[in-house]
Amino acid sequence: MDSIADERAYFSQRWPELRTVLEESGPAGLVATILASDSDAERAALFRFARQGLVLDEWEGKGRLDAYLTVTNAGREWLSERAEAVTPEERKSYLAVLAELTFNFAADIADCWPGDDEPRDQRHFQLGMEVAEQSVGLREELGKPDSSKHLGWWAFGYHQLRLGHTDGAVDGMERSLEHARRAAREAGEHDEISSQAPFPVLIGAGYLGLARIADGEPSGPDLYGEAIAAFRAQLTDEERRDDAQFGIDQLERVRAFIS
Repeated sequence: MDSIADERAYFSQRWPELRTVLEESGPAGLVATILASDSDAERAALFRFARQGLVLDEWEGKGRLDAYLTVTNAGREWLSERAEAVTPEERKSYLAVLAELTFNFAADIADCWPGDDEPRDQRHFQLGMEVAEQSVGLREELGKPDSSKHLGWWAFGYHQLRLGHTDGAVDGMERSLEHARRAAREAGEHDEISSQAPFPVLIGAGYLGLARIADGEPSGPDLYGEAIAAFRAQLTDEERRDDAQFGIDQLERVRAFIS
């Protein structure tokens, strides 16, 4: 397979079969079927896009998040083993899939998304934190840009926030915001908290404010309020309106989790 589009098409072709296996044999059966594929390229593609079926598609069965957890852990294990067994150049391709898989899981398992009311427990947040930390390290090793590092640190900080590790959450969100600001500067965009700032800067500032609120820092409410105000100012901008509303909905949802 020569491209991500080829991998996506391959997954879409295989998903009806894989969905049947999932419904009849559970996530362990799905993992076994993926690992029985003919080539590493096929296995990597199926692990990369498994979330498309497990999370975004409908299938009969219970424990959607737990099934996702099982398949993600199997993918992490297989990709890590293969990365250690191949040449340095080939290693990068396995780590790139692993970096994507780990971030997607850490983001999907977060309970910050408006409209997603599937229950989470400490087990999900704990694994989310561990997987996000792995994703942060992979982004560093692969030399990913600041826009990518911003996301990795956000996920790591978010799960620490939900686990009550407030000092770690503040550190993670500070790093996330700094990478978002660097990315904005590199793109010639505003990096201050204002209505002119891009989405990553404002969402990063909002989450840092939330982490500081949870940690009892006096600056938290003001920073959170500045981010919300900037998003509200963007609601009059047709190009920014949808993202701004999404940012507001997400931050207000998480604010309700913090006592």
